[in-house]
Parts: sequence; C-alpha cells; structure tokens
Amino acid sequence: MEEKPNSRNRFDSAAETWDHNPRRVDLARQILKSLMDAIPFQKHWNTMEIGCGTGLLTCPVAGKVASLTAVDTSQGMLNALEVKVREHGITNIRTVASDIFTAPSAYRQGGQYALIFSSMTFHHIGNTREALQRLHTLLLPEGHLAIADLDEEDGSFHDNLDAHVYHGFNRKALQNLFEQCGFSGICFSNAASIKKVNRAGKEKTYTVFLAVARKPIRQ
Repeated sequence: MEEKPNSRNRFDSAAETWDHNPRRVDLARQILKSLMDAIPFQKHWNTMEIGCGTGLLTCPVAGKVASLTAVDTSQGMLNALEVKVREHGITNIRTVASDIFTAPSAYRQGGQYALIFSSMTFHHIGNTREALQRLHTLLLPEGHLAIADLDEEDGSFHDNLDAHVYHGFNRKALQNLFEQCGFSGICFSNAASIKKVNRAGKEKTYTVFLAVARKPIRQ
C-alpha cells in the first residue's frame, strides 16, 4: 500500500544529484506548465503535494498559493528540498516525511486542501484506489486533484528491474477509479513526453498525462 522500502532507499541515495539530470528537469518544466494551464491557482489556497521529491514543482507552485505541505517518503529528497527552501527564503512550504496511508494526522495540521497534486508518483503507490479515497477526504468541497503520471507502457520505462511500480495507467480505467472514489469533472490532457534510451538499448518516447478532477460540494 505504500512505496516499498528499497525504493525509498534508492531515492535517498539519488537525492543529492537528482536535479543534475536534464531530462528530469525538463519533465518537471513540462508538467509545471500543464499544471499552471489547468488549475486556477489562488493566493489564499492551502495545498499539498504528494511525492514532492527535491521540489522541482514544489518551489514554483508555492509562489502561487498561501501554503504548501510537501509530502515524500524519502527523507533524502526532503532534505534537498529544505536546502532550496532555506536558500530562497521560502516561508510557506512545510515538509512531511511519510506516505499517504500511515500519517493522515500530519496532513490535517493545516486543515483541508483546495488543491492536492502529484507528479510521477502514483505509479509508485501500491493501492491506487485507496490513495484516491484518502486524498478525497483531504480535499475541501470543490477542491482540485491533479495527477501527472505515465500513460500505460510496456514496462521498459524504469531501468531498475526490481522497482515496485505500475507500468503507467490506462486513462479510461483511471477515470473510472476517479468516479468510483467520488470525483467529478474529470479531464485528461497531454502533460509531457520523455524521450530516453530504455534498458533494452532502444530510444523510445513515453507520454505523461495530467488528470484533473474536483471534489463535489455534495455527494
């Protein structure tokens, strides 16, 4: 139900050099643009990011809102984000080292959220339905959920054969899950593309969607 410990350790080890990879930085740039185009950010919003990593999206989004709770299972990633927060004098980001299943009280300290978003995180979460249900409870009525992740792929995206991940998502199946978990106004857009040489030694382009939904006022 949560990210596996070996994945967590791998992200801890990679945190220091994570932002040195131009492909990752470019992917974050593409997703950030798609997110900004899709969400009507408001300066009074309290927001949450699931799987914030080193903050490639966190820091620019924080400038658009009142507060941002940045959640990640990797303390190494959070340490890298906290360095950026200190260096840039950002005062409205709070980091939480946890998965979304084991520490719901930590998320509720700032109240419920007008926006919860994630980027390239959901394919690491073992129970998509339960994750969506948990996030639904954390959103304000009319709150937005925005998830950017891999379209369904053949399993070649991740170089590590031992990675505990989904091989992307089928958009229609994911939309059905959103609906079953109580979301409405669900729409998908093309958020980004990633061109990389996969572990088979072949250059391939993988696509990333942005799914946006809202929590209805009444259900």
